[in-house]
Amino acid sequence: MIRTGIIGGGAAGLFAACFLKKEGASFTLLEKGPECGRKLLLTGHGRCNLTNRKPVTELMQGYHEASKFMKPALSSFTPEDVMAFVQGELGVSLKEEENNRIFPVSDKASDIRDALVDYAGAENIRTGFEVTDIECSEGSCEGRFTVIGKDGTRLRFDVLIMATGGKTFPQTGSDGKSFIILGNSLGHKVTPLYPALTGIPVAGEDKEFTSSLSGVSVYAGAGLYLDNRKHQKTEGNVLFTHDGLSGPAITELARDIPEDVSEHDGWIELDFTPGRDDTEVDKELLEQMRVRPDTRLVTIGADYVPHSVSNALGKRAGVTDITAANITREQRKEYIRNLKHLHLTIDRQPKFETAYVTRGGVALDEINRKTCESKLLPGLYIIGEALDVDGISGGYNLQAAASEAYIAVRGIMC
Repeated sequence: MIRTGIIGGGAAGLFAACFLKKEGASFTLLEKGPECGRKLLLTGHGRCNLTNRKPVTELMQGYHEASKFMKPALSSFTPEDVMAFVQGELGVSLKEEENNRIFPVSDKASDIRDALVDYAGAENIRTGFEVTDIECSEGSCEGRFTVIGKDGTRLRFDVLIMATGGKTFPQTGSDGKSFIILGNSLGHKVTPLYPALTGIPVAGEDKEFTSSLSGVSVYAGAGLYLDNRKHQKTEGNVLFTHDGLSGPAITELARDIPEDVSEHDGWIELDFTPGRDDTEVDKELLEQMRVRPDTRLVTIGADYVPHSVSNALGKRAGVTDITAANITREQRKEYIRNLKHLHLTIDRQPKFETAYVTRGGVALDEINRKTCESKLLPGLYIIGEALDVDGISGGYNLQAAASEAYIAVRGIMC
């Protein structure tokens, strides 16, 4: 019987273990931490956004540059398949919420983690085993992969699944050290790593601005600019924080912020009336000022954004206490500029410690997208955040983990 080793007890590794268990295969999952699925417990703010019930053709667009790579995996194990497995095999009831997001009915990520661990079987899981190196023998002989533990233990496997995670939330075990093994010992190219799905810190007076609005959420368009050029744009809810900006529209931009952003004049531009041009908004504002001459401009501006945001924008524009009848053209234009083109300077690249997902990893051109098997080393499968695949928020990353684990196990069992 083929002996399969799984390195990493996160979502991808646990799904692979469960699929192998269902097939009656022989496997051992090695997790360096004291328990499996520690990062899984954090997903969905502790509620576990398991997947997203969108059609595969639409779902795959949420994986950025990896959308085509992900198509075979998503088509082979769809969101409906994930739900059927979790409810039917694992016995965890699920529910659907806004924007097709799927959660456990209990709203507890621990229910998903515990069910995966229980299904895989304690006898097949070895915690506290930190892998320091992997040796690979030539040819296709039995036991070609030798996994070396920190304590010197050497374990041999015929097939190996690397589900070692990325570099985010290192306190949960995904500290990025596995990329050294993937690159040096196993010979794979590792693309640059970026923190993704996280808030963006802003600098100086801009930080004072966001801090004054901490906890306030508003719908807006958001653009990332580097060296005076727009690199990316999104639209959705923006959350002001003590450190800067967060919320779905912002976290999608984090993956494009380089480590040396301070050398690239980087900023975030917010548009609080997306889909409407400056002239249209200015014309409408002028009409309201004519009808309400004794009303402060910031009060009229609250027709577009929450009062607290309008007041903060008015303060930046220097029109806090000025009524409509006394606003000059220049002052009105400055308020419109802040409403449509609020410029917030990026302080630094977000930290990996607070990011939910890692952008970057093993280069996809070295991986068979139909099986997640290495093109360089037959018998080696790489799944989850170890790959250069990162999805948007909303269940996309756990769906990727499950789908990749499924096609890897199918490839092993064929």
